Amino acid sequence: MKQFIIALVIGLILVNCFGSLVGDWFGFHIMMAEEYLSPWENIVALSIIAVVFVIVGFIVAVSLVGTLVMGALAAIVALFVVGISAFWPVLLVIGIVYALRRSHRQYAR
Repeated sequence: MKQFIIALVIGLILVNCFGSLVGDWFGFHIMMAEEYLSPWENIVALSIIAVVFVIVGFIVAVSLVGTLVMGALAAIVALFVVGISAFWPVLLVIGIVYALRRSHRQYAR
């Protein structure tokens, strides 16, 4: 527990320092209601923006993977349909021969 508190304090100090440095060095300030936000509020606002970007990136990645999977399945189904349509006479003859041989065996007994 002691190490967690120390890590939390160090994290808070770093966030405050880096928030102030970004504001001072780069002149980067977020304004709301015609007032500049404090370094803490800047960090919170940027964190919310980062979370939104992560969610949008996840949705794009999932939709891209979903599109690729659907495209692959469509290609497989198309190849299957093309194969069946090209070889349906052969499959028909095989089915007829199988049916005749099967019925012939039943009458032979």
